Amino acid sequence: MESLRGQVGRVTQYWLATMLQKAVLATIAYYDALEYPVTEFEVWKHLLTPEGEGALAPVSLLAVIQSLNELAATGRIIATDGFYTLAERQKLIVERLRLEKEAVTKLKRASRLMRWCGWVPFVRMLAITGSLSMKRGDKGSDWDFFVVLSDGAIWTGRLLLTAWLELLGQRRHGKEVRDRACLNCYVTDRHMEIPLRDLYSSHEYRFMYPVIGLSTFRSFEIANRWIHRYRPHFSLTEIGPLFARPFSSQLLRLQRFLERLFPLAWLEPRLAQFQKKKIERNPKTQIVGSFIEASDQALIFLPEPKGPQIFERFKERLSHL
Repeated sequence: MESLRGQVGRVTQYWLATMLQKAVLATIAYYDALEYPVTEFEVWKHLLTPEGEGALAPVSLLAVIQSLNELAATGRIIATDGFYTLAERQKLIVERLRLEKEAVTKLKRASRLMRWCGWVPFVRMLAITGSLSMKRGDKGSDWDFFVVLSDGAIWTGRLLLTAWLELLGQRRHGKEVRDRACLNCYVTDRHMEIPLRDLYSSHEYRFMYPVIGLSTFRSFEIANRWIHRYRPHFSLTEIGPLFARPFSSQLLRLQRFLERLFPLAWLEPRLAQFQKKKIERNPKTQIVGSFIEASDQALIFLPEPKGPQIFERFKERLSHL
């Protein structure tokens, strides 16, 4: 009986180690598809199960490091200067370091712009997503803003925030792209669960960089606990990022005073009707494969979602491995 238990234990350990190696390799392959070499800690933090089944239980950082060493010994991954990449992809390390240097300045400027928007009525949270949240913003890139607005005021809040950024000359439109705010995703503070719940979204919102409204951001993470299905080490953020700032009491008083000036019961349905018609007329909403939602709970504009493209590149890399 003892011998049988020992055999079962060894088989179980082997199975768990194999599952972990597959997850580690998949994590490196996925971020290679994003051209993003990762450190030991990042592999552990962003460890993923691509099928979204959540079959892999959380593991220690030491177990991940051991798995990385075993994979490196086989030659399927390469360890260079503290980063891990697929074989023959070491050039990505130099590119990551270069982009991070440029991104720090962009993050600082984008965060300052968000703080200038903190007074806008009905704004509850502003966060950076996309390549800049990964510290990969190149010189010609824009800044993807994720916006949480007060429930029942999404159309009014969107109009006011857009108008303010337009007045500042900081809204992306037409060919004006570089270092401008791209407003492509809004949700309300009572409906913060993201409608597009896939592998790429689990990455996008795990790297989210909140600047204004940290308490709302924590509620956002709770509402999107589905990320745990793809990432077993998903946990709530305890310490905000470097450029994050809480709402000051003076700012909150100003914002609440201004909000009382808007007759939402009359204004909101009229703005909803006007903006929905404008969205429907936008030719980008007709692109095949686009993801567009325009409701009283969410406004999401993704004419060309990156998720499917990244997933295809990811599958190609896994097939070669």
